[in-house]
This record gives sequence, C-alpha cells and structure tokens, in this order.
Amino acid sequence: MGKDLKRWIAAAALAALGASTASAQAQMLDEPLDAPARAHVVNEYARRLTALHVDPARAKAAADDLRQRLARGEYDRDTTARALATRVSRDVAAVMGDKHTYLEYVPYDLGDDRQRPQPPSQAADNYGLGKFETRGDNIGYLQITRFAPLDRGAGEAAARFMAQAADCAALIVDLRDANGDGQAMAALLSSYLLEDKRSYFFKDKQLHLHDQLDRDGKVVAEFWTSTDAPGKRFGGKKPLYLLVNERTRGAAEAFAYDLQQYVKRAVVVGAPTLGDARSGAKQRVSRQLQTSIAVTRASNVITRANWEGAGVQPDKMVMPEDALEAAQALAQAALKPKK
Repeated sequence: MGKDLKRWIAAAALAALGASTASAQAQMLDEPLDAPARAHVVNEYARRLTALHVDPARAKAAADDLRQRLARGEYDRDTTARALATRVSRDVAAVMGDKHTYLEYVPYDLGDDRQRPQPPSQAADNYGLGKFETRGDNIGYLQITRFAPLDRGAGEAAARFMAQAADCAALIVDLRDANGDGQAMAALLSSYLLEDKRSYFFKDKQLHLHDQLDRDGKVVAEFWTSTDAPGKRFGGKKPLYLLVNERTRGAAEAFAYDLQQYVKRAVVVGAPTLGDARSGAKQRVSRQLQTSIAVTRASNVITRANWEGAGVQPDKMVMPEDALEAAQALAQAALKPKK
C-alpha cells in the first residue's frame, strides 16, 4: 500500500471519528426526557411557582394549569428538554404574562461548570455607555445601550461618560433598545441628573428612587442616588429628555420611570416601553433545564407603583425613529429666552 493511500485512509478515519464525536455532542445538546422525567420537571416547576413567584394568586393558577395539562397528557410528545421548555414556557406565559417566568433550555450540562459559556467582558462595550455628541444650541446627546452591573470599572466609566454632558445647556439620553439588569448603575447615573426639589430649605444629598419588593411586600433591595458620585454633574435643573421605544426594558425602564416621576425631572419621548418591572431567579431542574421565576417587583418611592405590563408612558408620544428630532425641538424651545 502506497504512502499516499495510507495517509488518505488515516485522514478519512480521523474525519469519521470527528463526525461521530460531533454527532454525539449534538445529541447531548438536547436532553431526552421520558415520562417520569417530564413529570418531575413540570411538577417541580409548579411547586416553585407557588412557593416563590411575586404574584402568588396568579402563580397558583399557572401551577394548577401546568399540572392539569400534564395529567391530560399534553406534554407526552415533548420528549426532549428543548421541546418541553418551549411548550411549558408558552403555557405559563398565557397565564402569567411576565418576562421573567418561563422554563429555560440551555445547550450545555448545567451540572458541569466547564461547559458553561464564559460571560462577556463587561468593559468590551464600555459597560453599555455609548456615544456622546453635542448637537445644535449646545444640546448634549448620550446613548446608553445597556445598564451593566455596577463595579469599580463601571463606576469610573459612568463618571467619564456623564462628565461629557455636564456643561451642556440641555441633555437628551437615548434609551431606545436599551436593556440590562443593572439597577444600581441606573441609580448611579441618576445621581448626575437629580437634586432634591421637595424643600427649598432642606436638601437631601441622597434621593431614594425605588425598591424591589418580594411577594410579601418586604423590601429586598433599595436604590438611591449616590452622595459621592465622582466627576462633574449635569445637575437637576437644566432640560432633560429621555428617548424610549418598545424594546426599552429592565433597568433602562427603571431609569426612565424614576426620572419621569421625580418631580417630572425628565420628559420622556417616544413609544411605551416593554413593561418589565420584575426581577427573576433561576434554579436548575434537570441537566439542561432551569426554572426562571419572577421573585420581586419594583416599587417607585413616589408612586408606589411600577411600569410592569403597561411600560413607561411617554410624555411626548411619537414614532421611535422620530424621537430624537422631537426631543431636540423640545429642548430648543425650552432654551429660548422667555419674552
């Protein structure tokens, strides 16, 4: 047998082995679930819903619905983790309607930390703090794409980001498509835009924005402005406009709602936001499935309400693509000398 033929046979064998390994891995990416496994997943999810969800009454209704569907055999054809997650999430959403309650499928083994994907670098996109530019009449424009978790690097980036707009006559903050769970980052950024207007004589250095409450109404997290936010501040008196759309969600909505409600500090321009005012917790329930359940809800300190479902309602309703132009016109009108 010639050397070239031997090399060809060896290469073919390696390719076949690689294909076999890839095929085995592909099969592992969708965990098979027999009837007892499906029953365990559905019943355990129903139990966790009733025990943990921030809306106990609706959670019980969703849990009862899941158990009834299981008893009727509606999940008999959902024999893999991916299929069961899709069906159960659809059924839960029909009752619950919130963005944090679903059954999540992941394409790796939740019990093997080596398979978990590495989280992206928070600094790669400057913590979601996008571009700054100065438009006509010294109107500043800041774009935020996401609200990242707050750490030292994020805090330093926030100070540099906000300092760019400190000397502007008016400011537009673009939150269209913005997301993220960084409510602490939202509170820090609010520190550069707020001051206490409740009393002429007594000024609080820290302002209480909103809380996260559990199912019993207990405060589990508080969000305040910072007394020692570094760098220059835009302040709480100059005109401020926030651009939103139907994809503005999470901490971006908290930022917009809190600034809108605090003595009407900001004018919100665009379309109603997604309506995501809850926070979720995830727990493993099988090798490739984890339950996601909304366990807290936001409560603004002034309104004692939130934006769940309805979203943050704009003060100036326009098509999102026209929001920047509309906000700039409002800013220019506000900056004109009063006759």
